[in-house]
Amino acid sequence: MINYKMPLNVIPDDEVLRLNKLNHFEILNTPPETDFDAIAILAAEIFDTENAHICFVDKDHVFFKASLCGSEVENTLRESSLCALSILKDKVTVYSDVHKFYELADSPFLAHAEDIRFYAAAPIRATDGSALGTVCVTDDKPHLDVTEKQLKLLELLADTVLKKMESRLISRKIIKAYDERLHRMSHDLKNPVTSISLYAQLLGSREMSAEKVFSMAAKIENSVKKIEKSLSVVIED
Repeated sequence: MINYKMPLNVIPDDEVLRLNKLNHFEILNTPPETDFDAIAILAAEIFDTENAHICFVDKDHVFFKASLCGSEVENTLRESSLCALSILKDKVTVYSDVHKFYELADSPFLAHAEDIRFYAAAPIRATDGSALGTVCVTDDKPHLDVTEKQLKLLELLADTVLKKMESRLISRKIIKAYDERLHRMSHDLKNPVTSISLYAQLLGSREMSAEKVFSMAAKIENSVKKIEKSLSVVIED
């Protein structure tokens, strides 16, 4: 699983589909969330590293959804991110000592992180196989004794991130649907409520014949039925 060969092309063949899938999850440029932070913490514990990150590779940038380094930087250029290389691999990418990887030494992929000596990343893959990002760990010292168990656990964390993304998307869609339903209900209730208010004002402002009163009462009752209908639709849904 030690990958020490620089690919000729760092853009995946399915780049367009990959970006569409990434945007589908509505996760880019969103604030930190406890569930993702917890996964990053667990990754650092497994490898006993200084830092861990959950990253998503956009067209030109890599977005940090979770990061333990304490930096306020939310993204970095894709052209200088090791995660841009890692999404090209089916399995975990491991650089036990980055400085000994001669193909990386003079490349832009370490331009933003000269203090990184150890790097390991598991790709976050959608169900269609698209690589969306990584769960990665980094340290300022080499790790020459990485075990298969650690790598398997890192892959498991990447799978867990995808499950969190899927459940998060479902929750967002449910909330959006309810928001739209409430907006529609508010619009549907506005007219009958206004009508009831108007009829009540008319009834109280002047003398009316019994026929007029009965007519107004019928209109108020009709408006009330419209309100009940709108509410029953929301409750049944």
